Amino acid sequence: MTENKIFPYKIDALKQVEGVEYLACKNAALIHIPALEQLIQGEMRYPAKFNGYIAILCARGEVTLSMQMNEYTLVENTLLIAPASVVMFKSCRDCELYIMAFNSEFAVEMNIDIKVVMPIISSLHTSVVMHHFDATHTEQMKDLFARICREYATSQSTAVEVDYYREMSMRHMYAAIIFRLWEFVAVVNKIETTPAQKDRSGDYFKQLVNLLHENYRTERSVEFYANQMNLTPKHLSRVVRNYSGKSVHQWIDDFVVLEIKNLLKYSDLSIQQISYELNFPNPSFMGQYFKRITGKTPGEYRREL
Repeated sequence: MTENKIFPYKIDALKQVEGVEYLACKNAALIHIPALEQLIQGEMRYPAKFNGYIAILCARGEVTLSMQMNEYTLVENTLLIAPASVVMFKSCRDCELYIMAFNSEFAVEMNIDIKVVMPIISSLHTSVVMHHFDATHTEQMKDLFARICREYATSQSTAVEVDYYREMSMRHMYAAIIFRLWEFVAVVNKIETTPAQKDRSGDYFKQLVNLLHENYRTERSVEFYANQMNLTPKHLSRVVRNYSGKSVHQWIDDFVVLEIKNLLKYSDLSIQQISYELNFPNPSFMGQYFKRITGKTPGEYRREL
């Protein structure tokens, strides 16, 4: 996924507004907008599709935006975290924003444990999370955002090795922010989610995710998970698709492919060893499976890292 797909607005247009700071690394981007009003009349007046996850911190003032067919108003000290969505900023008043966008590839590349990544990704998949901080917490988040802007906005180099270290240090600071954001998602008794109404479908989905944590390395059939939940495969498939927008097969594939990518990047295991580790009949079968989903063979993916 390219940088402009992570952050959909035209960066040159945004930077024409005084004080705007924009930083990007592979699969993640961050922008600080000290005064939103001018941009709502310009580049940000149109709906824009964020293909990754988006976190918006309203550090001052108030902003109203639409997302996932719902309207949200963020006031000072409000954090919003949402899955891929079309976002449209509708109105604002004396508003300062920090916006961060990232995708699940970023988590894999930073070697964040898949057992941590997937529950949070699944909880965000169907919900927009909003949390109102006290001023102290807002300052802590602003400081994390501001440190990246302060340390990297003016840091440029033509030396390849220096650029590499700069990129990696920036990515680790992004990861630190994401861990803090995920902390807020995880502490469910302190967050408000939408839709707020809880139903049996949500329970089934969470049960499926828990079973996937335990079994995705060896079990990839809908029938297995349906049996574990005392449901028919058809019923489970219908419930999961209606609740999450993705099929059971897609969720299974997400778990398995993220683990393959993680092992390709961060382990010394051969492709053959990875295929056995994940209970594929042979490396060729795993290669076909991986290419069907990603468009690349495991070998191609590893060589591009």
